[in-house]
Amino acid sequence: MSQTFDYLADLNARKLQWNFKVYVIRVWELPNRYNEGEVGTIEVIIEDSQGTRLQVSIPKSLVSKWRGVLVQFQMYIMTNFIVVDNQKGNISRGKYLLFFSHRTIVSHVENPSFSLNAFRFRTIRELLNAEKIDDSALFDMIGEVVGKEDPKELITSKGKETKRLAVILEDLENNRIGCTIFGEMVDQLLRHMQDGRVEPLIVVVQYFKATRWNGKTSVQSHFDISQLHIDSNLKDVAEFRSRLLGGEPSSSVRISQVPSKTAWSGVEELKQGAVSVKTIEEVLIQHEEGPAWIAASIVAINVTKDDWFYKSCRKCPKKVETPIGNRYECGKCGHTHGSAALRFKVEVMVFDGTGSIRLLLWDKETSMLCGKRAEQIMEDDVIVGDEYPKTLDNMMEKRVLFKINIKEANINQFDHVYTVMKICDDEDIIDKNLPKELSTNLPSNVSEDGCNNYLEISENVANLKTDCDTESSMDVVEECISSLKYKTPSKNITNGLKNSPLSLNEDEEEGQLSTNRFSRKMGKRQKCVNLDADI
Repeated sequence: MSQTFDYLADLNARKLQWNFKVYVIRVWELPNRYNEGEVGTIEVIIEDSQGTRLQVSIPKSLVSKWRGVLVQFQMYIMTNFIVVDNQKGNISRGKYLLFFSHRTIVSHVENPSFSLNAFRFRTIRELLNAEKIDDSALFDMIGEVVGKEDPKELITSKGKETKRLAVILEDLENNRIGCTIFGEMVDQLLRHMQDGRVEPLIVVVQYFKATRWNGKTSVQSHFDISQLHIDSNLKDVAEFRSRLLGGEPSSSVRISQVPSKTAWSGVEELKQGAVSVKTIEEVLIQHEEGPAWIAASIVAINVTKDDWFYKSCRKCPKKVETPIGNRYECGKCGHTHGSAALRFKVEVMVFDGTGSIRLLLWDKETSMLCGKRAEQIMEDDVIVGDEYPKTLDNMMEKRVLFKINIKEANINQFDHVYTVMKICDDEDIIDKNLPKELSTNLPSNVSEDGCNNYLEISENVANLKTDCDTESSMDVVEECISSLKYKTPSKNITNGLKNSPLSLNEDEEEGQLSTNRFSRKMGKRQKCVNLDADI
């Protein structure tokens, strides 16, 4: 008597005795949130004979039992699960998620009873012509690598070193699209990209996402679920190669070196209209990742006496930890020094008349705005109690154009602090680029000698938890960061906004900004509570 199986589409939470025959489409591991050195969970995507896919999670307590057992693209019979609601809208986007329990039974099927459709391809043409890009949707793509940039070393938001590589993919219709990969996939691909290669390098990118900025569409990997397949034995790769070459051998070099793009200065971007200036209100409801300019005044400095700076290598901006003996050794560039350098890492609150937002300023832009280097402040300023150095108050009330990086973590409310990429405080440029919604009564920022200041910072951006200056890519993996307690005196806040209509949160202590919880209501982020001009 043949065994009967359930369909994933019929799944519900009313029973535990489910019996599925499925292919494993993807297996990946997530680190323990408290210890990155150990596995926290194993995640699996499965697909049944109807083509329905679902995400399965194997908890930490069962990792040792199941690690290495499930093999990608193999068929299994799986029985007995815990069914839970998919409240976070995980990868499968189904209503439910499956969890392994101690009662779960898995058996390998040697002779599959239905065919495997491992990939769900989207075409390059489809993405390029799409009216709107859903950057939360993950998909697969196949193409030939026809161009590459030099790989770059990055620091993740937790201080972990990684790599980034940008390549160009081309399909059988000669459509091209940029593709960015991170981490171990970089070395995996570079091993196949030797100089003078004449054989086509055909890849399948699995569970990647699309992005669009300034009208340019590209694809990139998405955390641990993304995978790169370079396997001539895959049916889809073999078919692509056959159609590409028409049965004839390749004899010409197929991968060209693409020069890394030279970043425009902030002034060039603003003059050329490469990026429009948004209001803070628009930024807070934006659902697409990427850079954006805002014009705002600094109204609060959210640091104390010990967290406005960090100790770094003297050659690069990487944070250095406890010295070894009487020397500091950099974990990034390997240089050792008798003393560490001090660099700024300052969180501020800015306001533009439509809302307020928290920004992270690194060393160069903070030095420009306050007029001193971090080491000078440490030597010259008298720091009283738990307050930050008074020199930082030089930044208060300044009207500045900030180029910020809107990350997925910002959009999803995991990270309420936006990293600053570039700044410009040229009054003429600010006035010419103000959004229509903004009035021009925010404080001016002409220095004592009558000169305006401008600072350009690299496009490569680090995150708050890196404790590292802006030398890393803005595409790095994002992590949650915690709120900081505001320490700005109330007199500075009110003076900075005396011409703007504001309101006070009565539940907060006097002299402190109310924290912006950014709670999502009706699908939109709530605007930050403002200050009262008449405190």
